[in-house]
Amino acid sequence: MRRKEVIGANEEKTDIVYFHPVYPVGEYAKSLTDKELISEISFFEARKQFYKYTINGATVALYDSMIKEWEKRYSKKHIPRIAYTRDQVYKHFNFDMGI
Repeated sequence: MRRKEVIGANEEKTDIVYFHPVYPVGEYAKSLTDKELISEISFFEARKQFYKYTINGATVALYDSMIKEWEKRYSKKHIPRIAYTRDQVYKHFNFDMGI
């Protein structure tokens, strides 16, 4: 991860910006192990069931790419699922802000 310092107009350091590498979602899906694919697919489906408002176009595209990667590896073989609970999804997103 690269780090870049942002300099304000008066040449004072105002903030630090971190750059994360960006690559296509298909490449990310290819890099996952079978266990990671199953976990990610299962977690998306739990989010969709319990917290629909956390789903957007980007998460759907990622989910679709993971399904396609599974199909590339195993054709039409059934994808095993992990049964995530509502509490597990809640804790993952740290929705409790202490307010």
